[in-house]
Amino acid sequence: MKVRSLISSNPLVRGAATCLMALALAAGASTPLVASAETAPVQPVASVTAEASATAIVPVEAVTPTATVDATPVLVVAPAPVKPAAKKLTVRQTISKVGRDKGLSKASVKALLWIAKRESNFHRKSVSSGGCYGLFQLSHSMVRGHPWSNAAWNTKRAIKYMKGRYGSVLKAKAFWAAHHWY
Repeated sequence: MKVRSLISSNPLVRGAATCLMALALAAGASTPLVASAETAPVQPVASVTAEASATAIVPVEAVTPTATVDATPVLVVAPAPVKPAAKKLTVRQTISKVGRDKGLSKASVKALLWIAKRESNFHRKSVSSGGCYGLFQLSHSMVRGHPWSNAAWNTKRAIKYMKGRYGSVLKAKAFWAAHHWY
């Protein structure tokens, strides 16, 4: 289904419509932009092209308002440009970003990814039979009341745990490699 615009894509028609709106705003509320059927019939403007006439019919009354127009300048504000939506990061990208934001080295970030792969295979909502949650399988007491399935939060909490217990992420990885848990 093809949807027609209220104002044509033709630059001349768009310019005419903009001028008409500016005139209507300058005239104030005393002159309606579109005349009602009782006052006068709506007639198309003679200079409208065939393409534009299919999409926009401009009433003659809007072109020649009955009230006098003062010379007050009208400010036409263009809409703000729309920013493209931010790309959603993958779980691996989120872990890497949080690690970099926390000031970890490249080796430590790789160690984080290595541990997350072995603990949960990068599944944010992973829950073990032992009652551990998220990417890094944090204990219930660590995640109670927190958004544990949020990759960024889980990573920040895991980094805090690893630094507190082992001194660094690399030492936590070394412990995991020797014991298959951390």
